[in-house]
Amino acid sequence: MCGIAGVAGALVQGSAEALDHRISAGLAALRHRGPDGEGRWADAGLGVALGHRRLAIIDLSTHAAQPMATEDGRHAVSFNGEIYNYRELRARLEQRGERFTTSSDTEVLLLACRAWGPVETARRARGMFAFAYVDGPRRRMWLVRDRFGEKPLYWTHHEGSVVFASELKALVAVTGHRPALDHAALAGFLARSAVPQPATIYEDVRQVPAGAALCVELGERIGAEDIGLQVHWDAVGEAVRARMEPFRGSLDDAVAAVHERLRESVHRSTVSDRPVGAFLSGGIDSTVVTALMQEVSDQPVRTFTIGFDDPDVDESSYAAAVASALGTKQTTVSLSAQDVLDVVPQLPTMYDEPFADPSQLPTHLVARVAQADVTVALSGDAGDELFGGYNRHITSQRLYGPLTRVPRGVRGAAGRAALGLSPAAWDAVGRAGLRRGPTGGLGPRVHKLGAIAGFTDARDLYDKLTSVTPRRYVLGGVPPQPPRLPSLGTPAESFMLADAIGYLTDDILVKVDRAAMAVSLETRIPMLDPSVYRLAWSLPLEHKLAGGVGKLVLRRLLGTVLPAELVDRPKMGFGPPLGDWLRGPLRAWADDLLTPATLRRQGLLDADAVRATWERHRSGRRDHTNELWNLLVFQGWLTQWRGA
Repeated sequence: MCGIAGVAGALVQGSAEALDHRISAGLAALRHRGPDGEGRWADAGLGVALGHRRLAIIDLSTHAAQPMATEDGRHAVSFNGEIYNYRELRARLEQRGERFTTSSDTEVLLLACRAWGPVETARRARGMFAFAYVDGPRRRMWLVRDRFGEKPLYWTHHEGSVVFASELKALVAVTGHRPALDHAALAGFLARSAVPQPATIYEDVRQVPAGAALCVELGERIGAEDIGLQVHWDAVGEAVRARMEPFRGSLDDAVAAVHERLRESVHRSTVSDRPVGAFLSGGIDSTVVTALMQEVSDQPVRTFTIGFDDPDVDESSYAAAVASALGTKQTTVSLSAQDVLDVVPQLPTMYDEPFADPSQLPTHLVARVAQADVTVALSGDAGDELFGGYNRHITSQRLYGPLTRVPRGVRGAAGRAALGLSPAAWDAVGRAGLRRGPTGGLGPRVHKLGAIAGFTDARDLYDKLTSVTPRRYVLGGVPPQPPRLPSLGTPAESFMLADAIGYLTDDILVKVDRAAMAVSLETRIPMLDPSVYRLAWSLPLEHKLAGGVGKLVLRRLLGTVLPAELVDRPKMGFGPPLGDWLRGPLRAWADDLLTPATLRRQGLLDADAVRATWERHRSGRRDHTNELWNLLVFQGWLTQWRGA
């Protein structure tokens, strides 16, 4: 694990001192990703330079340091990530006559790229990775990213050069140039809490797409015609192919198959020369991963949970019960609301661009707790996308058909009527039978349904369900692009696949990577093994969603190792009560960022629309928590960006 940075083209042609300064500036910005060492490699003849910050995980010796080059110096790699099946790949390479001098996965990656090419190597590798590979004989540099985009890789074409880095701050440091703000990306962020990939908040700065490789023809000056993109893995195509070979067994057979496949992935994901643990929230996904991790371990697994002093959002008691039942070595740290609020000012630096998934706050805090004892932590992310865990999956399966039989005008009128009653009033109506969760009680849910009631078709419904706001706050900007919705059987399955290629990559994986790497903790996600992905998409929908319950196959799997009361309980989520905080301890902070004078001076957002939204929320007439959080995160980021 590490942070990588580098440059190819015209910017390499200057003095060695100037080049070293550029690479050093980029690596300094990545120190938190790799506190264990720093390295550089350059080839003036090729016009390319690589940099690396190391978090040592596999082969802790200096022989495995990066950037790593072949003995003849004609091939080199700077690699961020882990190749879980590197031992199998090494054995195949040894059969070809390759010889190794380290026990690292980096050397396996380097020699595999030389033997098979970087695209084929990416197809054979199981793991998470973002790497730069220099092929000297062919005068090419490749920038390659893993199947789902677990590891970040930013790049820009600047002044006849291609510059890349693991984080935006490092890329800006290497170029010495702060790009202009991308208004379309800002509109996308305000709509969905994250900038949709491969865009970034900056014009002319992009991410290498998940499952893709960027090929750069090296020369003294690199033009647009010298840059091409190849796909090594297609998530939609894989899902479609899996559906064409459906799983034929019973639900019990499916449970056994998922158990075996996921157990193998968890086992592979524990490869490390440093201590490994797991995040344990008490929910279905993290519990499945922890249970299987304990199953393949001969020692109690280290598990980590944070609790809150607010009982409405505290799940630590469930996590403690799960840990006790599984026999893990549990660490629980109880935090106050102030502990969470103290993270808010750190978000612009942690994420480099506006990012507003509220669970970024507790995710960072649990990573901070885990990092005190382990260097690697397994996470249960991706279970919702692959096995049907979000409310929109369950709701679309049960209600899409019946709702479409109601005239759109009638649905729209009913929705507007529901919005006429404040969230607090709806909460009072439903208080007797509903437990308040992180997003509040009945009120926020009724208002969400009211806002989407007038949908036209499945594409429009998914757009409304995943959009934070219907408003256009960006002055003179284009409206946000709707998310991609592949057609795959039922609306519920289409929504799940759209989440896998969009929400998972743009939001969930970004959240986990930045929150953990800010404290030098590596995270791994066993659910994203390609064999688990293919199996999940081969399962019939009724093995995932049935009777208003999601992730049925995972629940059944847990039922074989845990008491029913620890499995069959409502999903709470993993987020703080921001709506209440914005009316309470965060009110002064929000007031300061959203003053009309400040907004008008910045000239980016509609000051009147923003202020009206803020005043409606403060009064309690409407719940605008999510769109206000997006606006505030952007304002906090913008203040720091312009002050830099």
